Amino acid sequence: MSDGERLATWEDIVHLPEYPSAEIVGGRIHFQSATRMRHGYAVTRLGGALISRGDNGGVLSGWWIVAEPATRLTPHDIVGPDLAGWRKERMPILIDDFPVDLRPDWVCEVLSPSNEVYDRKGKSTCYAQAGVPNLWFVDPIGRTLEAFELGRDGRWILAGVWTDGDVVRIAPFEDVELAVGELFVPMQGG
Repeated sequence: MSDGERLATWEDIVHLPEYPSAEIVGGRIHFQSATRMRHGYAVTRLGGALISRGDNGGVLSGWWIVAEPATRLTPHDIVGPDLAGWRKERMPILIDDFPVDLRPDWVCEVLSPSNEVYDRKGKSTCYAQAGVPNLWFVDPIGRTLEAFELGRDGRWILAGVWTDGDVVRIAPFEDVELAVGELFVPMQGG
């Protein structure tokens, strides 16, 4: 940012005509394009896989998993991850604040051609600086799931990359078995 440029805040987003399809990272407003079908499908499938194992006393009963929560990490970093999770020990009751001021314990960004660089560079840096312990990227075109854990030095450490055919247990949800290929639109003829 130039020296004379003011850092954006939540108040700037609220007054935009495009609201709520905007985020702030590093004090700059970023507009989000409409969700593509593959993107929405992956968000729905992953969220459903995690939630179905938790809301009724299952493996993830210790988590709140939410799609696109407006989350204020700092006054100048306000994001809406595709999926975010909070441990119930840190958030015993689901906070209905808008935006939520408690950093998530896990975030997942589903990549699209229009947002991949922004998610991988801008938002991942923002998440690391805020101390989010776990970050996943789901790529519905490349058909991959990448998981990262935050290192002691504040940098992301790649935990692994998985694709079709892989059945995995990934931090912080080691108790959940995920069939990675089920997150993606079925291949034609499959």
